[in-house]
Amino acid sequence: MTNAADDNEVVVYSRAVNGRLTRVGEFSTGGQGSGTPPVRDPLGSQDALILSDDLRFLFAVNAGSNEVSSFRVAADGLSLTLVNKASSGGVRPVSLTQHGALLYVVNAGGGGGNISGLTVAADGALRPLSGSTQPLSGTDTPLPDNTVAPASIRFSPDGGLLAVTEKATSLIDVYVVGSDGRPGPPNVQPSVGRTPFGADFDSRGFYIVSETNATAPRTPVPDGGSVSSYSLTATTGTLNVISGEVPTEESAPCWIQITPDDRYVYTTNTASGTITGFRLGANGSLTSLDPGDGITADIGDGSVPLGMAISGRFLYVLTAGEGGVSAFRIRNQGGLTNLRNFGAGGLPAETVEGIAAF
Repeated sequence: MTNAADDNEVVVYSRAVNGRLTRVGEFSTGGQGSGTPPVRDPLGSQDALILSDDLRFLFAVNAGSNEVSSFRVAADGLSLTLVNKASSGGVRPVSLTQHGALLYVVNAGGGGGNISGLTVAADGALRPLSGSTQPLSGTDTPLPDNTVAPASIRFSPDGGLLAVTEKATSLIDVYVVGSDGRPGPPNVQPSVGRTPFGADFDSRGFYIVSETNATAPRTPVPDGGSVSSYSLTATTGTLNVISGEVPTEESAPCWIQITPDDRYVYTTNTASGTITGFRLGANGSLTSLDPGDGITADIGDGSVPLGMAISGRFLYVLTAGEGGVSAFRIRNQGGLTNLRNFGAGGLPAETVEGIAAF
């Protein structure tokens, strides 16, 4: 997603059998992105662009116009048709999650931020869900507009819980979702590590979170990043630590990606230009694949890796510093092989956000 302020667009690539990407088109969201920020990664979030579970629809945030756009995905995956836009229910939407006919968004602005729900019709049309808006932690911070800087919103696999990470407060908000699709008030809990950022659930319900360990907004401790895993109590949303603050040995871990077989977890180390991989145990425990230095793959200084997406046996990494996408093959034991020259370029390095693949 270009996240351009004048006309937000989604850029589509085809994937060859060997993993090589070829650009095939650009499709307008009909809304506005946030535009050029003081630093790269303007939304500071994961999952600003997501595919529906059945791969029929693509959803994108429009942070500049406070909307969410819905696209219908062509059968061959090579083109998108805009279905409609709907209000995000707040200010500055940054992250999305979907379960069945429900789509939830976390809004970062507007006096502390909130979460809000939309329904997804059979044709992909979005409609705001009345009574679905809930606040975030509400803790005052020194950031503008008292924002808590949310980074990720995710549904649990059964749709019974919603979890949101807050970077500025080092808190995680968990909401119990009712049978009507509406969440209760947040169960606000401290993250085991400072500055929780990216997050995802595996298919068994384990919740994996990256921790930037920032001393101030966007100032991570050098080589001080970590990843933690939790189980959650279904009735209350209580977080139970399984593996706490497992080191990445690298700086500013952001996005979390879990392989479809639940065996491996990857995080992008944005300030180090690397990826750290972890083995995910049957009990939700995390073990670094490269405990010596944390480098499962080295993309390069200045690459600024943000988001990741898995397609087949390939891991694709959005590299804002290069304005492109890097390609890796996932090996049998979780290692990564850099498929040099198989990626793509030509993206707006200062604004680009979000990546999804199948």
